[in-house]
Parts: sequence; structure tokens; C-alpha cells
Amino acid sequence: MQVVQMTYMTLTEAPFCVAANGTVWSLTLMDLTGNSISELGGDQFACMPFLEQLILSFNAIKTIQLHAFRGLRHLKVLKLDSNKISQLTVKYFRSLMALEVLLIDNNIIETIEDGTFQDQRELRELSLGRLEYIYELHLNMIFYVFPPKIQRLSIDAHYGTTFNLEHTSQPEETFVLELKGDRLDFVDCDNNVLKAVRELKVVCNLFICKNNFMAPYFPNLESFEISGGAERAPLSDTKISTLHHLKHLKLSNLNFSNYTEAGRVFWNLTKLQTLVLVNCHLSFLTGSMFKDLTSLQLLRLYSDSPLVLIDGVFEVLPVLTAFVLDRVDFQCSCENGWVLDWAESSEKVQVIFLQKQKCVWHYQILNFLETMEKLCQTDAQYICYVATAGCVCLLLSAAVGYRFARWPSVVLFFRLRGWVERRFGRQWNRRRRRVEVADGEIEEMQYDAFVSFCSRDEAWVLGEMAPRLEEQGNLRLRLCLHNRDFEVGKDIMDNITESIYSSQCTVCLISRRYLRSDWCSLEMRVATHRQLEYQKHRLILVFLEHISPFELSAFHRVTKMEGAIKTVVMQFLSSARGKESLGGKNFQKLVQSQLGNILSDTDSSSAVKDMMKGLDDNQDGKVSFQEYLTLVGYLANSLSEQKTQSAAASGQ
Repeated sequence: MQVVQMTYMTLTEAPFCVAANGTVWSLTLMDLTGNSISELGGDQFACMPFLEQLILSFNAIKTIQLHAFRGLRHLKVLKLDSNKISQLTVKYFRSLMALEVLLIDNNIIETIEDGTFQDQRELRELSLGRLEYIYELHLNMIFYVFPPKIQRLSIDAHYGTTFNLEHTSQPEETFVLELKGDRLDFVDCDNNVLKAVRELKVVCNLFICKNNFMAPYFPNLESFEISGGAERAPLSDTKISTLHHLKHLKLSNLNFSNYTEAGRVFWNLTKLQTLVLVNCHLSFLTGSMFKDLTSLQLLRLYSDSPLVLIDGVFEVLPVLTAFVLDRVDFQCSCENGWVLDWAESSEKVQVIFLQKQKCVWHYQILNFLETMEKLCQTDAQYICYVATAGCVCLLLSAAVGYRFARWPSVVLFFRLRGWVERRFGRQWNRRRRRVEVADGEIEEMQYDAFVSFCSRDEAWVLGEMAPRLEEQGNLRLRLCLHNRDFEVGKDIMDNITESIYSSQCTVCLISRRYLRSDWCSLEMRVATHRQLEYQKHRLILVFLEHISPFELSAFHRVTKMEGAIKTVVMQFLSSARGKESLGGKNFQKLVQSQLGNILSDTDSSSAVKDMMKGLDDNQDGKVSFQEYLTLVGYLANSLSEQKTQSAAASGQ
């Protein structure tokens, strides 16, 4: 058996070796944690020479008799923490030559005899406390020679004490120093022992040496944590910036609000990797404060008072990877609004717990994210949001309306338009209309519409249609009727042409008689030509009776003729580019592009020139529209003869 664990069994004593009768136990670990042992007698563990760990934590040990630990030549770990030990003397630990870990914290120590730890040359970890009645601790006297292999030294001074090192030798390696107390004062600040401290953890209100802040006297510090009373810590000369080897820094409950040089605290800390600030009463953080923190990877903040982060504070931290907000009561100000944009756009830095943060607004604690979105949303962003939402809704409404309510909407529109015109009326000049034509000139219109109809429909036109359009309602039209408005004695062709050209539109009342009337056909042709010449002119066809497709052949011919005429005119106007006639180059391009599949030798410039000379009747070197129509007529006749010959050949 090598391990004995008898924890929390309310043992008042442990007389194991008394009943052993000379038997040597091979135990290496004995754990008596949480019992009620009040006294350790002499040679109480003498039968356990191989014991390496002895744990007596959380007992009631008050007295340790002489030679209580005699025979424990291999003991490496001794835990006496949380007992009632009040005195430490040389006789307690004299025989523990191999001791490496000694924990005596949470004991109210009243006296420590000189040389108490003089024999513990292998000591690596020592924890003392609480030193309620020791106001001056001479470390050089209790050690004589500072433990060369020490790795951790922890002292709880409670109300405080003054440390005296004097000429204590320097340890072989660096170690961790943990100090706790209300006031911690050092007498000799330049001792070599302080230069061996690698990590320093301090909990106190005053940490001074000759009224100066103590931290700069640890020149080789790599990690520094200090927590104290904010109202009493003397920060006027912190000089933390002199710790050039510092990698980890944690400042808790310090007051920088009255420190005029707070912006210089973190200067020159080029090796700092971790920075933790807890309730340091900083009103703002700026880029100039962090300008030298080129190695900082983790920034952690906790603040009870409102804090402002100045825009650009993180731009000087090139290797920052994590920004932790344990608790930061921001000011509800747009000065902090940039933090949200930076956190959203930053790819390298992970911002933790930002959504849980609060901000102060008129003595109210509000959610930081929600408040910033309400306060700092710009007008441009709001307008873009409203415009985008409106466009989406409009497109959806248009799609749904087109799918289900297209024709009802059209009918409703025209009904509404008619109601508005009847209700409010419009000031129309019914006799004379002034219309702007294509070339910018003002052309006067005498009639609203020219009505083309056959003699059989004359009674209906004069009795029904004309009175309703000209005399009834607010919107009264001026109609041109051939039997009423044609000028007596003038050629009928001139009457038709002038009447159509003096009207804004032409209304053709289509019936079977209308389709068989030559004069009606002439009126429709003139109206069609007018529509091609002036595109704002409208040709309206009104069918008075049902007409079969066969009977509409004439109408189809009109449509085809209209398209052919329009094509001929548009080709000429496009090639002339607004001029009245075509030059040589333009005529050649027109022939090659439009007549290349009909005529031969269109690629020959000489052949085209000969064709142009044949068409140029007035010998002006140009081809006018009338001359161009001669060419078109010639081609039409040629094609008609070819089709007639082909039809005759196929009939034979």
C-alpha cells in the first residue's frame, strides 16, 4: 500500500506510527484533508520514511511539536494551509531536506523565527500567510540564503508589511512572486532578487518603494497583474512603460481618471501580447495610447464607467486577433457607432460578447447594438432602405396586378380619366388646334377628326354620331364631314387631302358598302399616307357590321400597301439623313444594301453611276425622292411581269 486517503473523517489525531510497533510503511502519499487534527506530535510520521506527499489542509492544527516530521527524508510536498498555525520556528521543518512544495497560507501567522527555511535548499514553491501581526518581514533572515531553485513565492500580508531583502542572494532561475496586502512596501528596491522575478501578481492598495510605484523595479518582468483600490493607487509615476520585456499585463481597479499622462502608460511595450483592463476608470481609448503595441494579440476590457473608443484605435494594432468585451458600458453616442462597422468588416479580429454590451443614455442602461442602430443610422442609409423596400413592393404589386387585374385596371383608368375630364373640364380650343410637327414648326389643326363613311351610313353619322361627339358632354369634338364641310366648287381630291391634313386623326367607318366604294378607298389611302408622313396622325377603323375575312381582302391590301410605302419612305429618309435628295455615295450604299438581291452589278461603282444618271432628270447630280420612286416602279413592274410569266408557264 502506497496511498492513504482519509479525508473529512473528523479525525482528531493520527497516531499511525504509535501502533506500528516498529513496522516501516511504504506509503508515498497520505491525505488527511478536512479532519479535526489539532496537534502534530513528535515522530508522528517516523514509520513512513518513503512518504513524498503529506496533505494536512483544512484541519485545526495549532501546535507542531519538536521532531514532528522527523524521518521524512523523501518528503517533497507538505500542505499545512487553512489551519490555525500562529508560529513558524526552525524546529518545524529542519528535517525536511528534500522539501519542494510548502503551503502554509490561510494561517494567521504572528511570528516567524529567523532561519525557519534555512534548510530547504530544494524548495520550489512556498506560500505564506496571513501575516496579520507581522509588519516587517525580513526575507533575508527567514531564508538566510534565498532558495536557489525557487519557482513560486506567495505571501499574504493582510493589512500589509514592509519587505526587507538586504543582501539576499539571487536565485538561479526566474520565479513567480505573488503578493497580497493592503500596503506593500519595499525597503531596498534595487535588490537582485527582484531582477529574477518573471511573473508578478499583486493585490493591494499601495505598492511602493520609497513612495514610488514598485513595478519598474522588476526590470525582467514578462507578466504583470495588479489589482488594487482605485482611489488610493499612486498612478502619477507608474512607469509601466519601462517594462520592455512585458508580454502579459492585467490592470484591475486602478484609477487613471486623474492621471494626466494616462495616454503614455502603454508606450514602449512592443512585446506585449495580452492586455486586460478591468475597471481602470478610463474615459476613452485612443490610437496614440496603443501606438507601440505592435505585438498585441488579445485585448480584454471590463468597465463599470462609460467608455468611449475613439475611431481608429485598433488600426495601430496590426496583429490583434481577439477583442473581448466582458462588460463595457459605452456612451450612447455616435462616436462609438464605428465599432459596429469595424466589428462587422474586420476579418482578422474576433469580437466577443459585443451583442451583450450596454450603453448609458439619459441615466438609462440600454442595449448597445439596438441603440446605435437607432441613433446613428444616416439619412442616406434610411433613404436607400426605404427606396429598396418601395421598389420591391412596386415590382411585386406590378407583377401581381399584371397577372390578375390587367384589363380591369385599364378599364378603371379610362373611366377615372373620363370622370376627371367631366368633373373638372378642360379648356379646349375646338376650332383651331396648334400642334408641333417633327421639324419644330407649329401647325394649326382645324378639325379633331375627319370622318370617312359611305353614303348608306350618312343618316346614322348625321343623326347619331356627330351630335353626340360635337354637342353633348364637356369634351366636344369638331368633326369634318364631306357632305357638310367640303368646299363647294373645289376639286374633290383637293377637298379630301386638305380635310385629312387639317385633322388630328381620321376615322373610317368600315362596312361592306365602304369596302366597295372607290372614294372611301381613296380617303383611306390619303389618311394612310398622312400617317406615314406625320406619325402623330392617327387612323382609326370602326367596323359597323361583321365582315368576313374574304370581304376584308381590300383592307389587307391597304395594310400591305401601307407597310410597303412606309418601308420605301423610311429607306430613302435613312439614306438621305434628313436631306431632300441622295448624293452619289449615299445612293450607292442604298442600292447595295436594299437592292443587291434584285439588281445585278450593284457592287460595280460604274454601273451604279450609270443608273444614277438615268434617274437624274433635272441633271443636278442627285437623286430626289420622286426620281427614286421611278426606280422602285420600274422594279415593281419587272417583278410583276416575272410572276405573270411564271404563272403562265406553270399553267401550261
